[in-house]
Amino acid sequence: MAPQPMITSKDKEKLFLFTVISEEYAKLGLAWGLQVKEVTGIKPHFVCSDEESFRYLKSHRFPCTKYAFVEANFAPEEKNYGEIHFPTEKAVFTISLKLEVASEYLKSGYTILYSDVDAIWLKNPLADLKSIDADFLFQPGSFPDDAKKLWGFSACTGFFLMRPSPQAAAFADTVRSSFDGDDQRTLNQVLLNNYHIDWSERPEAWEHCAIKDGWTKPVLGRCERTGLTLAALGHSFYQRHGTKKGFCQHAIVCHPNSPKDQDGKFETLQGLGINLGPISVSQSVEPVREPEDDGTHIEVGRFLNWFGRFWKSDQK
Repeated sequence: MAPQPMITSKDKEKLFLFTVISEEYAKLGLAWGLQVKEVTGIKPHFVCSDEESFRYLKSHRFPCTKYAFVEANFAPEEKNYGEIHFPTEKAVFTISLKLEVASEYLKSGYTILYSDVDAIWLKNPLADLKSIDADFLFQPGSFPDDAKKLWGFSACTGFFLMRPSPQAAAFADTVRSSFDGDDQRTLNQVLLNNYHIDWSERPEAWEHCAIKDGWTKPVLGRCERTGLTLAALGHSFYQRHGTKKGFCQHAIVCHPNSPKDQDGKFETLQGLGINLGPISVSQSVEPVREPEDDGTHIEVGRFLNWFGRFWKSDQK
């Protein structure tokens, strides 16, 4: 059964704004969610891979769906994945959920907007994203190397938008079914192997976040064979590499390179002068109280429960 409508923007576009989360990043997730709500007026949806993050974020009245990691239901063959950049099987499972959820909602007619919780929304990106005509919009990055060498950049899966279209749905479904243990590597390999993208330009020396001599306009791409259209967002505004404290004032989304642990991410953001409010790493990940139903939580567990039943067989 198709998921029910969840979040709509003021012009009634069906928009599903979400992230994936586990207990290890729950406090940063709460700070990120509050920031997104502050700048957009929209509460993002948390897809939680454990009970702890689900209870904690739900207690703060965010819409949440629980799909808890259970080792018996997740048996990745690491030898088939190759190099893994995530420390545990649960981390691999958590990051795989972004591809599953994005694919299903896209096929159901939603525009999906995904963000990692360390990609901090300093300004509202929705009007800017809406003005760019493409199926797949993404923050530029530098991994994997083969995409960077060919295009001058890669597609960062820490912040991306996909619009519903047959070509976008086919792309997202291929990425989902090709998951190799690293979401960014998977997505870029699908683009490299299955698509021939003609880009409007090749940005040079863009891995800084200055306005002067920076990358300020989207680079558009198209695959003539499939019709898939893409946009690499201006790195000066959707920052990933080389960000400095002085550059954050013009950032829309700041997603700095940072350690994998939550404490290190907080420290990196604090060093950039990004104030995430009263949330601190010293706080316990405990629910505040059982929230009243404020109308923001819509049950989407039916799809995720279905996914859970078939996850193990999908890995074989």
